[in-house]
Amino acid sequence: MNESVQTPNGNTRMLILATVAFAVCFAAWTLFSPLAVYLKVEFKLSSTAVGLLLATPVLLGSIARVPIGVLTDKFGGRRVFSILLLFGFFPVFIAGFAQSYGFLLVCGFFFGLIGTSFAVGIPQVSQWYPKEKQGLALGIYGVGNIGSALATFGAPFLAESIGWHKVFMIYSIPLLIMAFVYWFFSADVPKPANVKPTTFSDKLKVYKSSNLIWVFCLFYFMTFGFFVSFSLWLPSYFRDFYKVTPIKAGSFTAIFVFATTFSRILGGYLGDLLSGRRILVVLSLAILSILIFLNLNVSLMTSLTVFYIMGICLGIGNGVVFKLVAEYFPKDTGAVGGMVGAAGGLGGFFLPIILGTIRDYTNNYSLGFIFVSLVCLMCLSFMEEKTITKTYKKAVKAT
Repeated sequence: MNESVQTPNGNTRMLILATVAFAVCFAAWTLFSPLAVYLKVEFKLSSTAVGLLLATPVLLGSIARVPIGVLTDKFGGRRVFSILLLFGFFPVFIAGFAQSYGFLLVCGFFFGLIGTSFAVGIPQVSQWYPKEKQGLALGIYGVGNIGSALATFGAPFLAESIGWHKVFMIYSIPLLIMAFVYWFFSADVPKPANVKPTTFSDKLKVYKSSNLIWVFCLFYFMTFGFFVSFSLWLPSYFRDFYKVTPIKAGSFTAIFVFATTFSRILGGYLGDLLSGRRILVVLSLAILSILIFLNLNVSLMTSLTVFYIMGICLGIGNGVVFKLVAEYFPKDTGAVGGMVGAAGGLGGFFLPIILGTIRDYTNNYSLGFIFVSLVCLMCLSFMEEKTITKTYKKAVKAT
């Protein structure tokens, strides 16, 4: 085999660039959330209007991951990520000039596309690493989620100092810088010569090739959806149930976010060494046990401990899922990763709404735990040995 078509053994520079670019995008994508309190006062918004403002970039960024993933497979991550970063700069910068709720909503709609960046880095990073190292590499890339923490901690401080308008402008600058850095310093894996170019219809055929894609979607809907849900839910839960101060509730939740984010690395590493199916089964059983345990009246310290353990389980699950995507769909990692990422984003969109509705109508957190327990049970039902083995074989044949 020609050296140019062999699988590369890794690319540290590419991994660092992709992770930083993803973090920059994620910080800009989530800006509305930490600035919501200022925007609500500025434009005299109702809770419903604020909810719509927060949901617009999240929902669009989740759904658009599918076509962006397909584009990445076809044109390469270097082009798509660079263009995405450059495009994202404009609506984020212009949002700083917003004088009306409608104008801000339009800006949010467009910079919601920045949230698709996850589906770009996954195929580009995985192509630079052999199967036995892809899990760890993708786990490190997933740490780019920490961008949301950069927005959560940095935006309110800046808003208090210089006003919320300038916050958008400041967070747009890294997007512009990274667009040029990524274009000039990143690279795609060289493609072998004399390979017939694939069409969009060819790429879309992968969705019919294996039921395993939808199994991965379901599990990422759970692991990433639970992560987002509890990240939003825990501050209110700690304040209402344990009567702690808002500052303490926020600090406890921040630890949960960091634990989940960084355990993606462990998840990817374990996915390289062990059976992904077995890991997901064990994680699902552990999460289910924790959710059942939380229905008991436990102390604050016990509650924090089990929540942090669950966060680690969710982070490991996130890392394992995308290790399996890269392993079983090496030629279509962008298309499949985009669909799986979209499922996770939708989980992060719908699950908090459902949990909030249950809390509002029942004044009870336990019923919310029961609901997410049922989601966990549903995922476990798809991990039956014969079913998953059969779909694995179909996926391997398709690739």
